[in-house]
Amino acid sequence: MAHVQPAHLVELALGNAAPGRELTGALPHIEECDRCRDELRTMTRVVTAARGARLGDLPTAPPERVWRRIARELAHDPGTSRPHTGGTALRPGRSARHRRPKPE
Repeated sequence: MAHVQPAHLVELALGNAAPGRELTGALPHIEECDRCRDELRTMTRVVTAARGARLGDLPTAPPERVWRRIARELAHDPGTSRPHTGGTALRPGRSARHRRPKPE
């Protein structure tokens, strides 16, 4: 038998799997297949952790001062739409190894 479909493993981990043809074949396979058994065990741990999460466990938005600083820095940086090259900009047709060092 092929490995159990990830969607079926998720349903088993959630406890939502209704008896059916797929489940009938999946359970014996999971008992014999290390890969599917490990995947189900991992998914079950994730479900258990998620169900046990409390409001204090959830990430919080950064303080407003962080967003203000980001907005301020973006407003003062005229090159925000261009990717950072890490130093001297390249002229067309030149590779990084042909760059001249910056005078100090």
